[in-house]
Amino acid sequence: MQTLHRLVSTTRRVALELRHENRLHLAPSGILSFSTDSRDEGWDGASSWSTGLTSDHFNGSPSQASPSAVLEELQETEDMVRELEAEDRRSKAFVDSWEKRLEETSLVLNQVQEPGVRGSYLKDSEKAEMYLLHKQNPEVYTVEKLARDYRIMRQRVHAILWLKEIEEEEEKKLGHPLDDSVELLLDTFPEFFNSHDREFHVASLPYKPDFKVMPEGWDGITKDVDEVHYEISKREDEMLYREFVEKMNFNKKKMAGEVKCHRYSRRRPSDGWTFTVEKLGSQGKRGGGGGWKFASMPDGSSRPLNEMEKMYVRRETPRRRRRILP
Repeated sequence: MQTLHRLVSTTRRVALELRHENRLHLAPSGILSFSTDSRDEGWDGASSWSTGLTSDHFNGSPSQASPSAVLEELQETEDMVRELEAEDRRSKAFVDSWEKRLEETSLVLNQVQEPGVRGSYLKDSEKAEMYLLHKQNPEVYTVEKLARDYRIMRQRVHAILWLKEIEEEEEKKLGHPLDDSVELLLDTFPEFFNSHDREFHVASLPYKPDFKVMPEGWDGITKDVDEVHYEISKREDEMLYREFVEKMNFNKKKMAGEVKCHRYSRRRPSDGWTFTVEKLGSQGKRGGGGGWKFASMPDGSSRPLNEMEKMYVRRETPRRRRRILP
C-alpha cells in the first residue's frame, strides 16, 4: 500500500510539472530579439532583427512524446492504482470474514459428528405443558417418555418438573401468579440467549490405535469404533443420570428441612444416639463383599435402614471410576 501511495503522489507531481512546462512553451517571450548599433543606422545596412529560430525548427527536431500523451498515460496509471486499492479493500473484508465462517462450519461439523450438539430450546408454555401431563398421568407420561417426546435429557426433565412444582407451591402461598416477564422475554427472543447445547451425552475418549494379533484361521467379527463409542456413551449417561437423581433427591430433602445442617440439630437426643452398624460378611469384607448395614437403637435393639439412612449410605459410598466429562 505504501508503494501504491508513492506511485500516485509521483504521478500527480509529474502531471503538474508537464502542465507548467506546456504553458512556458506557449509564451511568446524570448523568441524575438532586437539589437541596435549607433554606428550604422542606415536602411541599407545589415538587419539586426533576430527571430530566435534555428535550422532545427525547419528541418524537424527529434521525436518527443507530446504532453497530452504523457498525461493520458499517467491518468491510466492512476486509474489502475485506484482499482488495486479497491480490490485490496475487498480482499481484506473477505479475509476478515473467514473467522466467522470457520465458526459456522465448525458448528455444522460438530452437529454432524456428535448428535448431542443440537440443543432444544423449550418455551415456558412447553414446560408448563410437560408438568401438567406428568401431574395428570404420571404412569403414562414418565420422565423417559417426556425426554423422548421433547428431545431433551432426562436430567433436564427432572429439573423442569421440580421447578414447576416449586412455582405452583409459591403461587398457592402468595395467592396470585408469579411474575413471568423473564420467561416471556426468553420466549419472544430465544435467539439472544444460549440454550442447552448438549442434549445427549457423548463420551470423550482418547482415540489411540488398537492393534491386536489374532490367531491363524480366526474368522470372528470386530465391533466398529462408532458402535463401541455409542455403548460407552450410554453407560456413562446412565451413571450420570443415577448420580443426578440422587443429588436432586438429597437437595429436595435439604430444602424440606429434613437434612440437619446446623449445630443445634446435631446435639445429642435425650434418649441417646442411633448408630449405623455394618456387619461383615462371611469373608470378613465390607460393602459389596458380603457385609450389610443396620441401625442400632439406644435401647439395644436394631432395625433396618430407612430411606433417609440409605440415601446417606449411598452418598458416602466412594465411586471408583474415572472422571466423566459432561
